[in-house]
Amino acid sequence: MNELVFRETAHADIESTYSIRAATRQNPIPKAQLIDWGFTPESVWEKYLQGRYIGWVCEDRGQVIGFCTGDALTGEVIVIALLPRYEGRKIGSRLLTLLIGSLRDRGSGKIWLSASPDPEIRAHGFYRANGWAPTGEVLANGDEILVFPVF
Repeated sequence: MNELVFRETAHADIESTYSIRAATRQNPIPKAQLIDWGFTPESVWEKYLQGRYIGWVCEDRGQVIGFCTGDALTGEVIVIALLPRYEGRKIGSRLLTLLIGSLRDRGSGKIWLSASPDPEIRAHGFYRANGWAPTGEVLANGDEILVFPVF
């Protein structure tokens, strides 16, 4: 029986997102680092309340196991993260699809993200397999900008 539930991010989910982000198989970021960068639980939730951030979570039997967050103002997919034991089950693709729909519903014209251009990193193949295309633009940190096609 499938116990997975996909729903919009709620205030009670914020702490779980930090744990998940720190536990990802590639590019984990601990909560302390996110807080140092200014992403405190309070500041993140405030952006949700303002309508700036939108997001989706996936639960398995009541436990949040993955999430995807975007910026409704800029159209950026900020983060997608999933506990490693749930990889390979299309959960990340579903979360990303839900977020893209939400961004479009809120009027985002250009939907984009930044990711490593290294083909050894799982995200490289994941985004391309899900329809994302590189723009040729590279950020100072070496990440490339990818866009999702507008239909």
